[in-house]
Amino acid sequence: MPAHQYRVVGVEFGKEIPPRSFATLLPPPWRDDYHRIDLLTHPDIPRTVRTVEEQAAYWARRLGPGPGPAVVLGYCSGAPVASELAARMGADTTLVLVDPAAPTAEEAQELLVELATGMDEDLLPGEVPDILGRGPAEALAVISDFLRSVVERCAPDLPSDIADSLTEHQRAWLSYTLAAGTHGGGPRHAPGHVLLSEAAAWEHTGSTRIHRFPAGDVELFTSEEATAVIAGVLAGPAPPTRSRA
Repeated sequence: MPAHQYRVVGVEFGKEIPPRSFATLLPPPWRDDYHRIDLLTHPDIPRTVRTVEEQAAYWARRLGPGPGPAVVLGYCSGAPVASELAARMGADTTLVLVDPAAPTAEEAQELLVELATGMDEDLLPGEVPDILGRGPAEALAVISDFLRSVVERCAPDLPSDIADSLTEHQRAWLSYTLAAGTHGGGPRHAPGHVLLSEAAAWEHTGSTRIHRFPAGDVELFTSEEATAVIAGVLAGPAPPTRSRA
């Protein structure tokens, strides 16, 4: 374990298929003390669209204060919360992003179609309501009513509260996507490093170090070359040298 000990926090999405986790990207010595945040377990977002700032503040409170410097890791549409969280953890926090992206309204619509047709294979895409042009709160209300109706169509006698519990994960995904898609501007806490898979891009300028890899967005999380970059970040700055009199 390096002498320069960091608190390592990763912002992830649970139940993702195929899975991506920093637990497979971190160097082995760091995996035991890794603090994993699953954004979809925020208690409010299946019912309410919480802004990126609100979500970051919630997770910062859950983490609590920690001694020493920290490294915050985030990927894909989790990058905005990772950036806001890093900003709340102090100036000595290093932000590392993997394939950062912000979802569009069209992608939220596509996700709704994908999740709904996955719940009911007989459902036609044209039966899925259009949420484009709606505000986040209105869109989530439409989504919730629709997903409940999909469950009830498959099981007509099922109580509404049970139908809602069965769609909680889907609603959390869509609620988060709506929040991330309406979060404007660049990262609040500038990343020290950005790791990009072969099809990804990074448009922001500054002192961020960009690392590109000939790997897909899933394969990157098991890339030895990418792990080596993370290991370099966690090694910390070199100790100052002393001149001899």
